[in-house]
Amino acid sequence: MSQTIDQSMQGRSAGSTIADPGAWAVTAFATTSFMLGMYNAHLISAGGAAIVIPVAFFFGGAVQIIVAILEVVRGNVFGAVVFGTYGPFWVIYGLIAQHYASVLAPASVGSSIALFLAVFAVLTFYFFIASLKTDLVLAVVFALIVIGLILLAVGAGKASTSFTEAGGWVTLAFAVLAWYHAAGDVIAHTFGRTVLPMGKLK
Repeated sequence: MSQTIDQSMQGRSAGSTIADPGAWAVTAFATTSFMLGMYNAHLISAGGAAIVIPVAFFFGGAVQIIVAILEVVRGNVFGAVVFGTYGPFWVIYGLIAQHYASVLAPASVGSSIALFLAVFAVLTFYFFIASLKTDLVLAVVFALIVIGLILLAVGAGKASTSFTEAGGWVTLAFAVLAWYHAAGDVIAHTFGRTVLPMGKLK
């Protein structure tokens, strides 16, 4: 199996008989993020935000965890770690929103959620560094995720509507770009050629 960085990033291990599952995980991540971004940007009434919880558990969470395991089998460290991080992120988010936030003292909820988002911003930052050997679209997605998480963390910690709204808009931006990336991978597979350019980085 080739150990080149490019192949590791793309999950194309020589002789692998398992189809590349990355587009499935990116689709799940983008869709769940877009839904939450709509609420955080206050484009939809917050009263329905609970609908994101089952999506977070089953689409954003379970799908990415499954894909992370498949990426381990394929020998793709980058995909395994990224999806193995964001899958649990969505499961944890769902549990916090559904249960744990209600058992915390109200004064502690904001700072606790801010800490949760901030540590994932740190993880995403080194994913961004690793993505600089993949393609431009993916690198921009990770950069925007870092920015979005920081804005949302500040918004939660300071109870700032402005920061939360800004984080929501950034979330919408990286969700759309992630959809584009996933669509590009799926369409390239069926067409047998690149249709949506990604801007390969070297």
